[in-house]
Amino acid sequence: MGEDTKRTDASIALPASMVLTREGIQLFAKNPESIKKVKNREGMPREGLESDQFSAPTVQKLIMNSFLEEIYVRLPDPLRRRAQIISTNNLVVYAVLYKKLSPSLGRMLFESVVVREFNRKNPKNSIVDLKHIPPEKVDTLRQLKGDLFLQMEQEIREEVEARIMSAAQLTDEDRMTRARSLPKFINWIDKRIWYLYFIIYQTPMKEQMKSAFAGMIAQYLEHTKIATHLSNMLMEFIQNAEKSSLERIIVKGNIAKREDVDRLLRDLPSRKKVVDLALRTEQLVEISWNMNPERNSFGKQYRIQIIVSNYGLIDERTRSNLAKKMKTNVEGINIASFYQDSGDEQKLGAGLGLLYNSYLEDICRGEGIQYKCNIFPEPEKEKTTVRVDITL
Repeated sequence: MGEDTKRTDASIALPASMVLTREGIQLFAKNPESIKKVKNREGMPREGLESDQFSAPTVQKLIMNSFLEEIYVRLPDPLRRRAQIISTNNLVVYAVLYKKLSPSLGRMLFESVVVREFNRKNPKNSIVDLKHIPPEKVDTLRQLKGDLFLQMEQEIREEVEARIMSAAQLTDEDRMTRARSLPKFINWIDKRIWYLYFIIYQTPMKEQMKSAFAGMIAQYLEHTKIATHLSNMLMEFIQNAEKSSLERIIVKGNIAKREDVDRLLRDLPSRKKVVDLALRTEQLVEISWNMNPERNSFGKQYRIQIIVSNYGLIDERTRSNLAKKMKTNVEGINIASFYQDSGDEQKLGAGLGLLYNSYLEDICRGEGIQYKCNIFPEPEKEKTTVRVDITL
């Protein structure tokens, strides 16, 4: 499902710490009382924001403008916040896609014959970067030619919609999702991009550029299915993490035998007692989204790192196998290999998590997108961390 179908209002009720980038701290400098000392996922004190709920549009804009480095959540029972976690994941992925679309369109326009010819004839006023286009010049032109700009946007929208509806490989749900997402993608395009498009719109290359422009937006809409599969996979891992964490508390605390854990957790009063104990002892499931451009971005690519970490029972045989593997592979263990080596695939929750991972591997390989999903076990601590890295 699309970004907007995952929440019914602008607020997401998910307790979270949000770590600001250096630019983000500068943004809030005029309102310092809103900045708090928060801990990031690594336990380091940082400047950031903290609240039991947050404004989705505001957080999305912070990500798009590289003001937000990390969203960090710690809960004993995150499954209770399933809808909010999915909303947050979609918000992050869509923000990065919105953020990357304008630079991609810009490169395409700058490389066009029309803009190159314009630069050749006007060396003193050449345009080779969006920064060379004064925003006030764009605003003035839009005021003078408002109807034409609306016409250009409408033509692009109709062209993309036609591509969506004629794509035989899409399901009806996929078509509806992309059609709903399209207005936001168009609205987030930098107004200076439309200025460049306006220049080309006056030339015989108009139709050719319209096709290329619409094609790139359609390509970004294609990437939105990544958000859907990521959310599905993330929730499978979170479900397994919550179960493993609560199971460890029950067994270690002699509350019940391992074979009786499922029955106990189905009893709501008993489950509440275990969740309260997890909260008091801070045996929590940790979820984080990191999108710091300084640490995690390469060139014009945009990388998202998603981490789910939890405590759980690990027997001696599994502990030994994982310890040996981690000595030879500091980059973590492929999740399929991890579940196979555990000797208990269903208990550790391979199932749908592995299936969604397989979908993502296939999609990203076909789209030329870098994607990795590895597990970093800490056998001595009985802790397991799943890390997803995706570079859009």
